[in-house]
Amino acid sequence: MKKSKRRKANLKKEAYYKCGKCGDEIYWNTHKQYVSCRCGALAVDGCEDYVRVIGDSKNWRRILK
Repeated sequence: MKKSKRRKANLKKEAYYKCGKCGDEIYWNTHKQYVSCRCGALAVDGCEDYVRVIGDSKNWRRILK
């Protein structure tokens, strides 16, 4: 692998979903496990192929880190 491709791979940002009610952050790849926040307003179920976000879209937001 060339250096430029390796650098791009290292700079790739990861997605998290943040609950607007309790502030918990859930990583997008949950390895097909249903993961919810403390208050239950947000849940994420995902893997390499899909991401399912459960909850009112007004109560969560996607963040890149």
